[in-house]
Amino acid sequence: MIFLCYPKCTTCQKAQKWLDAKGIPYAPRHIKEQNPTVAELRQWHQKSGLPLKKFFNTSGLLYKEKHFRAAHCTISHS
Repeated sequence: MIFLCYPKCTTCQKAQKWLDAKGIPYAPRHIKEQNPTVAELRQWHQKSGLPLKKFFNTSGLLYKEKHFRAAHCTISHS
């Protein structure tokens, strides 16, 4: 399993501790250094059945500054 994380994020740290405690193997991947590809996002979105919005930090500054809300339609319909 790929564990996308931002090492300074306390939520990511808690999730990593939980995975470790449960003995669940994972390959950590620093999300800022190695972003998910469009193909990966499409695959994860399709497999999950979740709204595309769930794959983004919608309260983050970068999301708001870059107007990613408008991009959701483009990604989901491409």
